[in-house]
Amino acid sequence: MLLYTGMRHGTEAMGICWRHLEWHTDKGTRYLRVWVDGKTGGRWLIARHEAVAVLKRLHLRQANIQHIEFEALFQQRLCQKLFRIHNGYQPLSFNGTFRRLLRDAGLFVDGAEKIRTLYSLRHTYATQVLLANRMDIYTLARQMGNSAAMIERHYSKLTATMAAARLA
Repeated sequence: MLLYTGMRHGTEAMGICWRHLEWHTDKGTRYLRVWVDGKTGGRWLIARHEAVAVLKRLHLRQANIQHIEFEALFQQRLCQKLFRIHNGYQPLSFNGTFRRLLRDAGLFVDGAEKIRTLYSLRHTYATQVLLANRMDIYTLARQMGNSAAMIERHYSKLTATMAAARLA
């Protein structure tokens, strides 16, 4: 979900309940909206379409709601936290689990020998949206709860070579 929304892994992600998810339709296309509230206040995010598969897996892992049809979860407005482990407990942080996952997958450090963190997913989201979707920095800033200057300074890793097709 972090990779498909750009949300912050702390208060934004950890505070999400099933009731904070809803469908939004625009010009015949259905989008997943996620309400987050954290560092910069509350805002709606639009999740990438791939996030729906992640939510379906989370739904099936939560024993007390897996009997509810997935689409019906959006109508039920449940106060249950989205990110919980199988027994219903929500840890204070997913940092340790994420580090172990990266270590076990051999991805703990990047090509520059920098340690990857949960926040790396936010950077990856911003870079992918800027590169793959040619998103303008101002829209991305609203999605991520930052200023356009902050996006440019911290998240934009664009180079002229990466944008060759658009520049030529």
